[in-house]
Amino acid sequence: MSFDWQSYISLAEELLELSQRKSLEEACFRSAISRSYYGVFCIARNFLKKKGISIPPIDTHKFVREHYMNSSIVIEKKIGENMKRLWGERKKSDYKDIADINITGAKTAINLAKEVLENLRKIGAI
Repeated sequence: MSFDWQSYISLAEELLELSQRKSLEEACFRSAISRSYYGVFCIARNFLKKKGISIPPIDTHKFVREHYMNSSIVIEKKIGENMKRLWGERKKSDYKDIADINITGAKTAINLAKEVLENLRKIGAI
C-alpha cells in the first residue's frame, strides 16, 4: 500500500499542538514547516510521474517546482509558486541554525500546503 503523503500535513498540525511544550517549541515549528513542504512535494511529484513525466534524480525538487511554475495552466502555476515559497521556508527550517522560526511561520506553511493540496485536488492529483 502506498503512503498517504497528506498525512504529513496532518502531522504538521499535530506538531503545533506539541509545540506548547517550551522545550520542543522551535523543533516542532521547524518540523511542521518541513512536513508541510514534503507532503505536497511528494503528491505533486507523484502526479507528474503518473502523467508519464520523467523526473530527474538530480535537482528533483527544482524540476517539480519549475514544471508547475512554467505551466500555461493558471492553477498549476499557483501550485508551483506556493511550492517554491514552501521550499524556501523548508530550507530555512531544516538548515539554518539561527533563523526566525515561529508559530506564525509554521501556520503559514500549513495553510500554504493546504492550498496546494486543494489545487492538486482540482487538477486530479488526489
